[in-house]
Amino acid sequence: MKPIRILTFVLAVAASGALSGCALFPEEEEVLAPPLKAPAAVSYTTTTVTRGDIVDSVSVSGTFISTTSYDLSFDKRSGYLSELNVAAGDTVEAGQLLAKLDTDSLELEIRKQELAVERAQIALNAARNAEGATADSIRLAEIDYELQRIQLEDLQTELSKQSIYAPDSGTVSYIANTGIGQYVTARSTLIRVVDPNSLQIECTGDDVSDFHLNQEVRVQVNKEEYTGKVVMTSAEAPSIAMEKGTSFVRIEAEGLPEGDYLGKTATVELIREKKEDVLVVPRNVVSMYSGESYVLVLEDGVKKERIIETGIKNVTEIEVLSGLEEGEEIIIK
Repeated sequence: MKPIRILTFVLAVAASGALSGCALFPEEEEVLAPPLKAPAAVSYTTTTVTRGDIVDSVSVSGTFISTTSYDLSFDKRSGYLSELNVAAGDTVEAGQLLAKLDTDSLELEIRKQELAVERAQIALNAARNAEGATADSIRLAEIDYELQRIQLEDLQTELSKQSIYAPDSGTVSYIANTGIGQYVTARSTLIRVVDPNSLQIECTGDDVSDFHLNQEVRVQVNKEEYTGKVVMTSAEAPSIAMEKGTSFVRIEAEGLPEGDYLGKTATVELIREKKEDVLVVPRNVVSMYSGESYVLVLEDGVKKERIIETGIKNVTEIEVLSGLEEGEEIIIK
């Protein structure tokens, strides 16, 4: 019976050890499910499709110029400048002496020749009144007088070529940077005189290619608006465009009050297209992809892409021809 008791005792001890050993490990904690959390609502900045007017226009700046101008120089004569009687901005009258070369020696020759003509005239009168005068003696006196007179005219013509006179009344718009005593070459422009009453607005630059002959435009001068008309473009005057080195357009403004506009600036606006009471959206909400225009529309709080057909565009707005309805909300990117 001993072996049986021993085995029973061993098994009892083993079972007791197994039970006491389990108590040495920590109890496992119950794993909890994560708390439920609603996703944050997405908010968008939107704008509403509205109806209104839209204008597509182009604006350029220009300067008032005179259509009648005279570039004045010494005709085929060079020399030292002795007189310059005007400055830029001066008003001149027709025939007024504007500038002159040094002609002291020539004026002396003219004075001598005037005396020679006077003497020849006296001699001719004496020959005609002399007793026994013959036709030949009178003719010789006439020839001498005529020769002296022709020589005087030649000298006076030479003097006129060394002086510049105003061809018409106007305003001096340009004076060359030449001072008294400096050498002036022939045919170089010294003075420009313009008619201040014959004005047009000249605009240059790339945008003037949109302007065409006889189009009506809006002209703004001194914050006042006037109507105007395109009277010349580079197409009608390619030689002027070539001289300027750029395209140009000229505008005549109507209804300007009296004033000094020469050289002043103006803004010219050409309306290319205009529509009233149409659907419009801001330009920055419209995107392009594969040649199609689309916007992001907010429908029941959900963002959706919508393809649209567009019309007139300007810097800030786009006309919508189809794809949207008035009052719909568009997401601003």
